[in-house]
Amino acid sequence: MLLKKQTITINLKFYQMKKNVIFLLLMAVTLSVFAKTPNGDKVDPFIEAKFKKEFGSSVNVSWKNVEGIYVATFIDKGTTKDVYYFDNGDILGFGKSVPRNMLPESTKELINERISSGLIQTVYEFRETGAPTRYFVTVVSKTYSLIVAANEFGQFEVLQKIKNKSFAE
Repeated sequence: MLLKKQTITINLKFYQMKKNVIFLLLMAVTLSVFAKTPNGDKVDPFIEAKFKKEFGSSVNVSWKNVEGIYVATFIDKGTTKDVYYFDNGDILGFGKSVPRNMLPESTKELINERISSGLIQTVYEFRETGAPTRYFVTVVSKTYSLIVAANEFGQFEVLQKIKNKSFAE
């Protein structure tokens, strides 16, 4: 009878220890299940799952949260691309840097019309469902740098203007 009681006690202790280990593992998995942005913000698992469904689970992705919009950045065929998600998981749009020579001619002409002097430095293409493709362009001159938004249909907006410091200062 004593042997049976010891066996039951040992089995019970083993079961409790096993239960505690499983609980600790579940806690660790729960805490690490959320993808994190570089600044520590959690990415909603629903949004992360939508990204993996669209682009595959093997894609190396980094996340940012910019004013409530989740941005997934990854490399596809040698090009760095961004996918912008609303907090409900819907895609806001897609973005990527493009070479200056890939800027549509009509957009290039529009920028040159509105800005008398300056050289186009960088171009970021943003595609959104149901809207024309917008280009965010950095234009630099001797006296200032501009970031403008433009599209092929004549929309143009200066988003930021920064006075350049002269080399003599």
